[in-house]
Amino acid sequence: MKIGDCVKELKEQMIKDKEFFWNHPEEEFKEYETSEYIIKRLKEMGYIDIKTHIAKTGIVACIGNGNAPCILFRADMDAVVMDESHRMKHTCGHDAHMTILLALANLLMQNKDKINGTIKLLFQPAEEGIGGAKPMIDEGVLENPHVDKVFGLHVWSELPNCSVGIKQGPIMAATDPFEIIVKGKGGHAALPEKCIDSIYIASQIVLGINGIISNNIINSSEKVVLGITSIHGGSSYNLIPDIVEMKGICRTYDNKLRDKLKTLVQEVSKNIAEAKGGCVEFRYPSSLPAVVNSKEEAEMVQELAETIVGKENVITDYKTMCSEDFSHFLLNRRGAFIFIGCRGEHYYPQHNENFSVRY
Repeated sequence: MKIGDCVKELKEQMIKDKEFFWNHPEEEFKEYETSEYIIKRLKEMGYIDIKTHIAKTGIVACIGNGNAPCILFRADMDAVVMDESHRMKHTCGHDAHMTILLALANLLMQNKDKINGTIKLLFQPAEEGIGGAKPMIDEGVLENPHVDKVFGLHVWSELPNCSVGIKQGPIMAATDPFEIIVKGKGGHAALPEKCIDSIYIASQIVLGINGIISNNIINSSEKVVLGITSIHGGSSYNLIPDIVEMKGICRTYDNKLRDKLKTLVQEVSKNIAEAKGGCVEFRYPSSLPAVVNSKEEAEMVQELAETIVGKENVITDYKTMCSEDFSHFLLNRRGAFIFIGCRGEHYYPQHNENFSVRY
């Protein structure tokens, strides 16, 4: 029997799984109901080797004869925080990812005697926020047994339904959010000569950071997103504030370029502030490397995808400035990350209130 026919037989259960996940969205590292449901489903299928509570709510299930190679497949579990009320919703497609991995788990169990090697099925918390991939790696999910290759996927509204995006090399950007605290000397707005104007310094820093790209400090062939996205300072008409707080983002496909950009942002900001008599403080709350696919594994997935959706529906030149913490797995092992097109008749981007994966 062809694998496609086996998947069709699982459709009814897949719909039930997806509806459960859709109706039980949970935030990062608090995917308690989600985790319990996945464990229950895996046990129903016959899985015994199940490790739980990895990075709080993460799960790893193994199947195979224990031989090498060991291949890891990953799905993320958390939902998106939609508004200030902390309302959760699966508007990124993680409900579909978990459903797909459970279906794979079912197919593998049905064919366990044919597996020569080991397969790890990994359900990961906290992709949307500070990232659950690295904590799971730190807790040993790539060892015991040693993982040789890693694969992940993401349903993607930027690509048409029934298409597959698979590309060698970088496909998703590194992201480095940063904070700049501009420190001046506050005082009465009628006496600016007695002050060090943090507002003015901040405005010059915005221009200076924009100039890192526009003034060709970075090679024009490099795709970079860099800019200030938030400024907060002052609360009165007639008071120059001591401090202005700024936030910004840097994204690039080149993991080596990240350090250069970080240095440039600091140098430009520091030089501008000091020239005006002020100073700056930097904070880097979190960051993610670029998602970079291995050549051999990407080619293998491309060939497989062509047999399923047809060569005309396999997109090999797509990449995005969005980021994904699956990058940590690809920093440690060879593998590939795949986009599954899900754009239907009506387009809604990921994280939009109306986004959902149809079936």
